[in-house]
Amino acid sequence: MNITEILVQPQAIAWLPWAVQYFFYIGSAYAAAILFLLSYLFRAHTSHYLRSALVLTMSIGAVVGPLALTGDLHQPGRAWHFYTNITPWSWMSLGSLFLPLFSALAILTAWLYLRDDIAKLKHSDSAIAQKVAWFSFGNWKTTSSQIIAVTVVTCLAGLTIALYTGAEIYVVQSRPLWHQPAAPLLWFVTAFIGAIGFALLLLALFPIPAKANVFTQSDQGLIKRALLVSAILAAVLLPIWASNNPSFSLYESQAWLVRLGGLAVSFLACMGIALLASKIALYNRAQLLLMSAISLICCWYLRWVTIMDVQIIAKFDQGPYPYELPMGSAGLLGILGMAGLWLALALAASEIVAIPAKPTKNNSITKPLAKQHTVRT
Repeated sequence: MNITEILVQPQAIAWLPWAVQYFFYIGSAYAAAILFLLSYLFRAHTSHYLRSALVLTMSIGAVVGPLALTGDLHQPGRAWHFYTNITPWSWMSLGSLFLPLFSALAILTAWLYLRDDIAKLKHSDSAIAQKVAWFSFGNWKTTSSQIIAVTVVTCLAGLTIALYTGAEIYVVQSRPLWHQPAAPLLWFVTAFIGAIGFALLLLALFPIPAKANVFTQSDQGLIKRALLVSAILAAVLLPIWASNNPSFSLYESQAWLVRLGGLAVSFLACMGIALLASKIALYNRAQLLLMSAISLICCWYLRWVTIMDVQIIAKFDQGPYPYELPMGSAGLLGILGMAGLWLALALAASEIVAIPAKPTKNNSITKPLAKQHTVRT
């Protein structure tokens, strides 16, 4: 009997941490588009500040996400080949058409909704803010029907992003943990957790005076329902996803039990803050930052486990194939850089949202606002 040993040449990991960043930011963008549409349709019950946070989450994610994708392509110039060599049977090629359309529509939707806030900057004491006011492009009135129409189209474009990002990994048949319906569904439902996390972070950045009466109970209700439903669906899908690997049982690996346990705890934490959302003051920045951190960590860590950690599972032999996060631009530096870019854009955009007027005894404008605060959905 002869024994033949097969030596496998060392290979670079297929999906880099840049892909996790892309899925993270673009997922929050299309989820925020859907939540913004819901909040705008019920705008009589939701506040301008929650809607602003959602529309900015959508537009900023639609800008930062594609930049992370160019990092995963190893060189920005490589993206040009998608347009010179279109292959309709490739989900990645189709995504190169869907992505710029969604990004453009997301920015257009945010601009239409925030035009009035941008126009008010002409009364600012800052010379830079006065120049930003020029981007309102005139004094014409933005109608609600225009905003709804553009937002509906943006949501449809966002669904094409959810479809292609899930499908381009689902088609990899050599990875059973990817080639199953539970994988893209997990990314889709947890995208709403990320959207709420970013929206809460923006609410903490808005220049809203402490204890300002600008939020409604419907704001808290939307946050609560979005977090609770998404976390429950994710908790149901996670064991289904983990069970669909015929060659390697995740439940027999100590390392994978820790990963799955961490995800389960994060889902429970999201359920917990969802149930407490009605008791949390949306003007309390410390509470907002805590809720935001829990939501964003949950959303990001799920993508890291399902994209990066899955690749260390051996396809044919026993492995192991450990992965160490590099410190450079392809690893930790890239992650921090994208987070810093998102935060920089959020800080700049948060200054656009108008500060509410201080209530006075003779100010009749504050009366409907106070009445609105008691509306229940």
